[in-house]
Amino acid sequence: MPLATIERGSHVMVRCADGRLLTKIATSGVVNGYSFLVVWACTEEEWITAQVEGREPNAMPWPAETVSPV
Repeated sequence: MPLATIERGSHVMVRCADGRLLTKIATSGVVNGYSFLVVWACTEEEWITAQVEGREPNAMPWPAETVSPV
């Protein structure tokens, strides 16, 4: 995964534990989690709603190794 290509607002693909791939929007670049690197990401719907409402999107951390830029 090229770490430098993921930044806030980037479209990313995340791999779930069950193997499914989901499209998300990164709300951060690659950052330190508790014990591994993560990328915080949310759905596109949440990203747009948060922008309209003037707030930070509700996002969740994904292990950076499961995230790739689209």
